[in-house]
Amino acid sequence: MLSLAPDASSAQAARKLTSPTKWPTLNASPEALWGECQGSGSRPYLVGIDLRTPEYACKCSCPSRKFPCKHGLALLLLHVARQGQWDAADPPEVLQKWLDGRQARQETAAKPEQAAEKTVDAAAKARREKARAAKITAGLSELHLWLQDLIREGLHAARTLPYRTWDTQAARLIDAQAGGAARLVRQIPELLPDESGEALLAHLGKLALLCEGWARRDTLSDPERLQLLTALGQPLDTAALTAGEGVPEEWTVLGHIVQEEGRLEVRRTWLRRTRGGQTAVILDFAAGGRGYPAALPFFVRGQIDLRLVPTLFPQRAVLAGAPVWNPDGEMPPLPPVSVAELHAQYAHALAHDPWLERIGAHVGPVWLLPDPPEAHDLHGHALPLIGSDLFLLLAHAEGKPATLFGEWNGEGFEVISLIDHPPEARA
Repeated sequence: MLSLAPDASSAQAARKLTSPTKWPTLNASPEALWGECQGSGSRPYLVGIDLRTPEYACKCSCPSRKFPCKHGLALLLLHVARQGQWDAADPPEVLQKWLDGRQARQETAAKPEQAAEKTVDAAAKARREKARAAKITAGLSELHLWLQDLIREGLHAARTLPYRTWDTQAARLIDAQAGGAARLVRQIPELLPDESGEALLAHLGKLALLCEGWARRDTLSDPERLQLLTALGQPLDTAALTAGEGVPEEWTVLGHIVQEEGRLEVRRTWLRRTRGGQTAVILDFAAGGRGYPAALPFFVRGQIDLRLVPTLFPQRAVLAGAPVWNPDGEMPPLPPVSVAELHAQYAHALAHDPWLERIGAHVGPVWLLPDPPEAHDLHGHALPLIGSDLFLLLAHAEGKPATLFGEWNGEGFEVISLIDHPPEARA
């Protein structure tokens, strides 16, 4: 149940609400759970959970923007632990209306589509694509000139430019529908303090490569063109990717990480295929107070129809259909991977996708050291650790070698899962 939480703080808050004294009303039926949770206000929050579908669906009157909220998680935990006095009263009108609406939508979706499919106006679609391409071309042409000016004046002069220089250029790229290039421009100020200028030069090289790749897009193969469009921030055609019958394979969910990217929040869920050890990531986005889809359970194997985006380095994937879980199956063993082998994996990935920001990988066995935060392998090679609660990892490792799964960006390794421990200790 806690694996449904959008983040660790929500899981911790839900645990604090699992006291039956905080729930003056608890009701359960084969179709739904509902109850009232007393918060800081005078009126308790009304919480309902639909049990008729395999995916998690919750409605709560609290103002939280997270999904699921702590009240919905706590109600599930109370029911699973059989704590509190549960009755079988009918839900209030507002919850019953929500439940009826969900059922009506599911019945409508289950009926075969009888209306004729709308014909796509090929000419209008072509005009829209031509107009978008013209915008991108103009934006990237201006960007290329701007990059040449930066190099001509020298990288040291870039440190003296005001922040509005980068912000203005990024805004122009947003207007040109090149959001990926705009995000790279906004990252430039983070690289300016480096006296060597190596990181800044490499970063500008990625932007220049975007400009040159777009100018030669007609000569690229389909995987290369798709990779270029993804780097430019063009939306992925998930409908085309998930069309047709897929072949479910056995995958294991290794965890997820949530980060802010501008005005968006993105959740990256990492999986590993049993056959061949392929690593894949599912991206979910949240904006404007909307929540994420239900999280996949950690460290559980299942038959999953996962469609990899067909680029030269296929890593991003889209979920097609509902997974069939095998909660009793043990996690497949992971082969040892040294720090040097991790670097080789990243070099291979960059050779196929020069705009790649991170890969999902495991490394181990390694020993964890706190100062500076590092993981050392059997050969004495060190891996810098970033963004992780190191002391929590040290406590789980208990001074023993461990296998870590996380994200490697070429400079730091952010741990998502410590794998070698039993399920109750994995975090």
